[in-house]
Amino acid sequence: MTATPSLVLHGGESVLHFAGGPVTLHRPDKEHHIPLAAISFVHAEGRSLAIVLTASGANEPTIYRVTGVDEAAALAFGEAVTAALPADPAPDGAALVTTRAPGAPEPAGARGVPWKPLAVAVAVLLIALAVFAAKG
Repeated sequence: MTATPSLVLHGGESVLHFAGGPVTLHRPDKEHHIPLAAISFVHAEGRSLAIVLTASGANEPTIYRVTGVDEAAALAFGEAVTAALPADPAPDGAALVTTRAPGAPEPAGARGVPWKPLAVAVAVLLIALAVFAAKG
C-alpha cells in the first residue's frame, strides 16, 4: 500500500489539506471537510483551483474555489486528489460535506490531518518538481 503524502495548498486566507482522505478547506470563518466521494472533479487553472462536487438532477454543483495559489502546486494538488477519487462518487456531494467553525471539535468520524509544515512543504515541492520534470 502506498502512502499519500500530506499536501497543503495556500491561497490568500484559504488553505487546502489533503492526505489521502477527505479534503479539508480552512477559511477564516469556516472549515469544510469534503469526502472524496463528494467530489466530481478538481480543476486547476493558472493560480486557481476548483473542487467541483457531484450534483443530481437539475441542481447546480457546489464549487469550492481557492485563488492566488502557486500554479505548479495547484496542478500537483489537483492530480493527487483526482487520482484518489472513487470510481462511484455519491450523487449529491454537498450532502456529504461537513462544515464547522475553526477551532470547534472535529465532527465524529472525521480524520484530522497532522500539521507538519516542513514535511508538507517538502512534499509539495517534490510533487511540483516532478510535474515540471514530466513537462520538459
